[in-house]
Amino acid sequence: MNLERWYEYFEWNSKSSLPITCDDLLTRGERERIGKSIAAFQLGEYSEGKGLLKTAEVFANKTRQSYLVRITRLFIAEEQNHALILGRFMTAHQIPLSKKNWTDDVFRALRRPVGFELSVTVLITAEIISLVYYRALKASTGSTELSRICSKILADESMHVAYESQLLNHIRKDHHALHRTAIRLLHTILFAGTTLVVYYAHRPVLKTGGFPLPEFVKACWAEYAKRFFSRNAAEVSVLA
Repeated sequence: MNLERWYEYFEWNSKSSLPITCDDLLTRGERERIGKSIAAFQLGEYSEGKGLLKTAEVFANKTRQSYLVRITRLFIAEEQNHALILGRFMTAHQIPLSKKNWTDDVFRALRRPVGFELSVTVLITAEIISLVYYRALKASTGSTELSRICSKILADESMHVAYESQLLNHIRKDHHALHRTAIRLLHTILFAGTTLVVYYAHRPVLKTGGFPLPEFVKACWAEYAKRFFSRNAAEVSVLA
């Protein structure tokens, strides 16, 4: 796995920006439909990332992967930028920010006591599902501004998922076969449960965006399978 090239990508992408112009307004119906949903995702995008960074430092020292810590810092900053962009949009459109959400609490708790591999496993579970969510959010609004935000986040998250899946596949290939099988089984169970939780928490946006439950589950599992069950899953390129 070429961590140097991933570092170069994240460093390059850190220089991109998305100005918020607020040239259009959400309708009342749109605001009511997406308000709580987008607030939950905005909260989830923001994290100081101290726990993830600490586990990355431990793993990097153990495996002598110096770029891993630098990549993790840039990755955390990118997620915080997503939260900033969404927060500015919400403020401009009078959508209240959320200070607490139970699904976000669960994900943070799952990442807290575990090592680097399991932290990334929990992280990619949320990010794969977010790919489908932001597609639905983009399709569910007539706001050009929100559509631009969704496109930016989708572009970034697609690369996050490519990086994280390549990293996990690289780590897991060195595990004993039984250990590798157990980790993949637990990940699949976590992913299945998270998919259903996200759907029922955000179904107004998902349904309006063209993802009723069967389509949402199908789209999420397609993204998951592409990263972990396709023949070339372990060879995802930084240029993909």
